[in-house]
Amino acid sequence: MRRTLTVTWRPRTSDPPPCAVCSDSGLAFLELLSSVIPVLERDGIGVVFGKELSGPDISTDDRGFFLNDRPLEDLLRECDRAQFICHSSRCQAFVPAVEIVRDEQGARCIRAPEMLFRKAILLSLE
Repeated sequence: MRRTLTVTWRPRTSDPPPCAVCSDSGLAFLELLSSVIPVLERDGIGVVFGKELSGPDISTDDRGFFLNDRPLEDLLRECDRAQFICHSSRCQAFVPAVEIVRDEQGARCIRAPEMLFRKAILLSLE
């Protein structure tokens, strides 16, 4: 397990902070992260937060939050899929808990249950 969690925000020069919200608790990702940092640090895991500005030609896939160089959205989807696996019934359809919606200003927003955000943080440390 890694001993450091590096959280990076990669915006275009004029981008507002990315929208990532817990669908059940209403916490923004950065609020959740601030509540998790003391627990990680108590367990000897340092947390580093940074911002890497990029030009206007950066693609959508290279923007947003990254945890140890992995996109938060990918981590959330991986955790969502892993927790859904059910060995008792092969015919149950997968229903994703990670949603991409638009906020009040029309910006792209990732919504997922708080537990998936917490699992994504842990997955990024593996």
